[in-house]
Amino acid sequence: MPDKLSIFQLLLAGIALVYIAAGTMRYFVGAYRQTLFRFLMGAVLWSAVLVFSLFPDVSHSVSLRLGFGENLYTLIFIGFVLVFIALFKLLAAVERLEQSITGIVRNEALSRLPEHAPRPASENGTEGATRQGQRP
Repeated sequence: MPDKLSIFQLLLAGIALVYIAAGTMRYFVGAYRQTLFRFLMGAVLWSAVLVFSLFPDVSHSVSLRLGFGENLYTLIFIGFVLVFIALFKLLAAVERLEQSITGIVRNEALSRLPEHAPRPASENGTEGATRQGQRP
């Protein structure tokens, strides 16, 4: 561990520990839609944030081992790519939800249509004929 840690490093490490603990509790309590995959992905992500915040030199050695050379910006680029992938997955999920909601609302509206449909002219005199644009 480095001799001097900045407030930012400690704050980031604390946030990572909170998210790791919260994800662990959600998984073991059996929270809704908390799968093993989501738990592991969150744990790996926040563990990486924890390690990189406490040991910033690790990112340099990881970059070298992955064959990207000494350029730290490559890791930042990979992070952006992962963020964009997650963003597109979220957008696709929102679109599926919108389509599902539209289908549900459409079906509900069609199921209630006979209750509010105008009555034919034979049932209530000239009122129904007037609604349909005809003269009595």
